Amino acid sequence: MAHPQFAAELLQRAEKQGPITIGLAGAGQMGTDIVVQVALMPGMRIGAISEVRPQAATDAALLAGHDRSDIVHAGNAADIDRAIEAGKIAVTEDLHALASAGRIDVIIDATGNPNIGTLFALEVMKNGKHIVMLNVEADITIGRFLKEEARKAGVVYTGAAGDEPACTLEIIGFAKSLGFNIIAAGKGKNNPLKIDAMPADYEKEAAERNMNARMLVEFVDGSKTAIEMVAIANATGLVPDVPGMHGPTATLEELASVLCPREDGGVLHRKGVVDYSIGKGVAPGVFCIIETRHPRVLERMIDLKVGKGPYFTIFRPYHLTSLEVPLSAARASSQVMAKPR
Repeated sequence: MAHPQFAAELLQRAEKQGPITIGLAGAGQMGTDIVVQVALMPGMRIGAISEVRPQAATDAALLAGHDRSDIVHAGNAADIDRAIEAGKIAVTEDLHALASAGRIDVIIDATGNPNIGTLFALEVMKNGKHIVMLNVEADITIGRFLKEEARKAGVVYTGAAGDEPACTLEIIGFAKSLGFNIIAAGKGKNNPLKIDAMPADYEKEAAERNMNARMLVEFVDGSKTAIEMVAIANATGLVPDVPGMHGPTATLEELASVLCPREDGGVLHRKGVVDYSIGKGVAPGVFCIIETRHPRVLERMIDLKVGKGPYFTIFRPYHLTSLEVPLSAARASSQVMAKPR
């Protein structure tokens, strides 16, 4: 989460060194959002977009308010650098060119493909660039290795702000900093679990939402939720309590009394777990269930209407998905902000 001086520091950096220049891989739904959002942010710019459908990248730049004359095709890294130096946005079909372009500070992977994303991240890091992975599937599979490769290369490898794992980690870190015991952490799932959902049955809805049907089904059948909880587990050591997690229908008001130990009326066999809820009022937020037994802290938390104790829900009622992602790019590039994971 950015501190209050974040925007001012970005502008200050831009005045001294120029804006943070982002290379974006993928201009689908998420990538398009990123292009539009960066155009609204101080001290940042999109330098190049790699996309197998070049028109999609061009459309994203136009939607963001860039003039058509400022969008140029680039066949190699030198073309990308020339475009950036001229203040334009380069569109390329070549991921290798994007990875090796010298005028790019940080790259965001929004390809959505674990295999391509992994190979691309390795190439990006070998070229001395920071990488923001909006590709949780790749991160949970090989993120530990990628993190080590980033360390060797002296660059930042990070997940993406706005994605539920990152948002959950923010409030887990907040709670831990205050010394609270972490009982459970996770997210709200905004639809009932339907494990037999198939892409063919969701083609129409996916088209209406400008999504890939396979990706939409990941949200419906629970696989996306599972992937996100693995990312949190890998980063924190919190674990699923049971295979598949509990996934109760607990509402926001009920979370702390459901995702707590069985001896206290909840469903958990242990403390320190990841889970999700499909109960009303939780999605699209993320949560952390904490515990305190100190009478003074209990008194204050109850007085502040956080809950009835000894378990309380720390809740972030939103995650802005792709719209927050540029913050991770800024943190990775900026010397004045703390580097993320």
